[in-house]
Amino acid sequence: MNIIRQALCILILLGVSSCATMNKSECQKADWQVIGLEDGAKGRPVSYIGNHREACAEHGVKPDLAQYNIGRETGLKQYCTYRKGFSRGRSGYSYNDVCQAELQGIFLAGYNRGRELYGLDAEIHHLVSDIKSKKIHLAEVDKEIQWVESKLISKKGSRIKRANLLDRFKQLQTEQAILENDIQDLELEAARKQDAYDALISKQSY
Repeated sequence: MNIIRQALCILILLGVSSCATMNKSECQKADWQVIGLEDGAKGRPVSYIGNHREACAEHGVKPDLAQYNIGRETGLKQYCTYRKGFSRGRSGYSYNDVCQAELQGIFLAGYNRGRELYGLDAEIHHLVSDIKSKKIHLAEVDKEIQWVESKLISKKGSRIKRANLLDRFKQLQTEQAILENDIQDLELEAARKQDAYDALISKQSY
């Protein structure tokens, strides 16, 4: 039992240490202005310093908030650009409202364009998935129609059985027509979305 407890403790400690943003050596040698610059360049909110504070507290080190903020402001100037906003938006990331007022407009212009492309891309993938699913279903219906048709042509079986087969044949034909119509509509919608996506890409300036 003691061995199991020890193993669990080790795993817990490893899990905690793996989540820490900084180790003992990094905390002791920290250049908080550089750390702030790195966090700003990654678009991290100012509250992110709390993670560093927690990581370094056990080593008796407190972050230099003033130096951190100086570096972070510089880093945010690298982050708050049209290109970065576009990249973040297109990847589907949320915006943490970190950009200064004078830079937020250009960042959001790129971000919103990227999010629009991200949304269109998601819609296109969803439509393509629906088309694929319906085509598989249609292939199954077509196969069953051929089987029922062959049974009707053979003229074998009782009158009741043949009547049931004929009813099933009509049902399958109706289902086939609905699926074919649905697929056509989905393909047209996917083509429209793709055209809109391509148009946005063609207008994109990096």
